Amino acid sequence: MNAAIRNIPNALTVLRIVLVFPFVWYMVNGEHDRALWTLLVAGATDSADGFLARKFQWRSQFGSIADPVADKVLMVTAYLTLAITGHMPWWVAAVVVCRDVYIFTGAIAYWFVVGRYEGSPTLLSKACTFFMITLGLVVLANLVWPLLEPDWIQAFSALVVVLCIFSMGQYTVQGIQGYSRKVRGKVGG
Repeated sequence: MNAAIRNIPNALTVLRIVLVFPFVWYMVNGEHDRALWTLLVAGATDSADGFLARKFQWRSQFGSIADPVADKVLMVTAYLTLAITGHMPWWVAAVVVCRDVYIFTGAIAYWFVVGRYEGSPTLLSKACTFFMITLGLVVLANLVWPLLEPDWIQAFSALVVVLCIFSMGQYTVQGIQGYSRKVRGKVGG
């Protein structure tokens, strides 16, 4: 198969990172409708690259590293931008950013101390990520089409914060368990 076609998921991952710049530009300039569409396109690239990589086995070392980095860059940038522009409470953005930084640095530390992490995302982690993405889109969509009362968004924000905290706890437990297995393997081996 043509190498260019096999690299479509990687190109979509790079596009997701590139779309961060116009998203920030649109938000800072109050062009919320364009920011929303940019974020939706970026989200679609995430779905598309994952689908293509799994369906056609178009996986690569670059993609295995770049895809989660692109996801974190997009999520952190979106939440920070929403907070900086005054559309997201700082406490929500801080918890979301801390979760993603915690997971990213934890994964790197795990890699160096224990080895490559072979697990897959848990149901809690997937739910947390889904609600984080949904909250960001809801806040942004509400700037374009004011449909939800602030109380609903605040309640949704609280749910995301709780899920983030539990998700960080779960990743911590998984990291400790992985480290314990490695130590037991060395003692027993």
